[in-house]
Amino acid sequence: MKTPDRNAAPRRSVNGRSATRSQASRLAITTLRIPRHLASAAMLTALAGVAHAGTAPAPATGASDCLLNDFKFDAEVRVRAEWTDNVRDFNDDLNAADDDGWLITRTRLGLAYQPASWLKLYAQGQDSREFFSGRPHDTLNGANGDDTFDLRQLYLQLGDLKDIPLQLTLGRQPLDFGSRRILADSNWSNYGRTFDAARVTWKVNKDWQIDAFAGHVVVIEEDQFNDSDHNADLIGLYASGKIPCGQTLDFYAIHLDSEHSTVAPVKGDFWTFGSRLFKKAGKDSPWDWELEAAFQTGHVLSGAKELDLLSFGGQATLGYTFNDAPWTPRLSVNYSYASGDDDRTDGDQHRFLPVYPSTHNMNGLLDSVGWANIHDPYVELTVTPAKDWKVGLQAHAFFRAETADFVYRANGSSTLRTPAGYNGDRFIGTEVDLYVQTNLTKNLELLSGTGALFAGDYLDSTGTDDTARTAYLQLTYKY
Repeated sequence: MKTPDRNAAPRRSVNGRSATRSQASRLAITTLRIPRHLASAAMLTALAGVAHAGTAPAPATGASDCLLNDFKFDAEVRVRAEWTDNVRDFNDDLNAADDDGWLITRTRLGLAYQPASWLKLYAQGQDSREFFSGRPHDTLNGANGDDTFDLRQLYLQLGDLKDIPLQLTLGRQPLDFGSRRILADSNWSNYGRTFDAARVTWKVNKDWQIDAFAGHVVVIEEDQFNDSDHNADLIGLYASGKIPCGQTLDFYAIHLDSEHSTVAPVKGDFWTFGSRLFKKAGKDSPWDWELEAAFQTGHVLSGAKELDLLSFGGQATLGYTFNDAPWTPRLSVNYSYASGDDDRTDGDQHRFLPVYPSTHNMNGLLDSVGWANIHDPYVELTVTPAKDWKVGLQAHAFFRAETADFVYRANGSSTLRTPAGYNGDRFIGTEVDLYVQTNLTKNLELLSGTGALFAGDYLDSTGTDDTARTAYLQLTYKY
């Protein structure tokens, strides 16, 4: 289920280039460097040559006889009415910028040109707007602000994995892997997330696939063309394969060098290594499960000070689907953990840092608590009262992993509250969320949800402790 994601960090224009980077990052970025402005004209010229070369041999297998059939149009229009109260200050007496309601719209128009199965050019524009809101339109909190029609995707794809084991995707594109906790297109935010990147996919065999990628995250800039952050170099490998008993096993290694970035949520030079094992419920078994563990090493910057980084994060889920019961209920027990910094004065950093995540649904609908310095045991119950209907109920209990560290929001960098001092209170609060998802027609999806976070001892001891609430109603049309 796609649910709210306000984890996008502040974005402004970026100029200049990184003065230094690690040896591993330099090698990969040198090999797969993406130009600051994509060579779209060159791509179109090359494609036109392929399509119209009069002396070319007979069309390759998969080529179309009609030029118009080589084009495919797609569109998405999303409208969401949303309301929040106390999600930042937990104070009924204050009227914060987010204690408000608003209407946000997002329109995406895409066009693919594929004259052969091994050759594809895709372009997609996006227009994002926010109405009836008192929040500042400064792209500060992921869903805020306007970004009039701009380029979201533009990539060239070479290779057909059905025929050969290698495929190259070059240009502006999403990078979305695994559980989406580490690296993902933050689809719930009104902007989403793409990268100016190169991606090589290797289909090792029918069960295993390896993706290698390198690039830079695209920065949202309201009044000008969205460029990428060339001072935040991202490289990585993601391997995924099927193993016995219907399970899937993933391995990944992702490196981010953002020391010289002015807009990155985390400034540093570090690696994230992890693995994920999961199984979906099926005809063979009503059980499903997921285990994911990741650790990070390198260094991060705190002001001008360099801190050695060693941190850990993990997720565990065990679910059971009652296939013979009315409404086919599924019940799961879950536990989410991310390390915190036990001593902010020792020159080390132990707080876990999601790279470019999409974590909203993992730690509640309000996004008040994210995957950093957290213990989050929670349960979830879903039912299907009718075809294409899904109703879900989640209950979270949030605790600080380390009492010497803050509580961090879903973007992983901003704090929920900066207390005047620290104490031993671990219990942050309890969140209860309800959501409904259904397909009204083949192309129209409805998604609605509401949630409340009831403050615990930590929030009470560091300030006000009024209940935080949210509600939303969203319609998405896809063509």
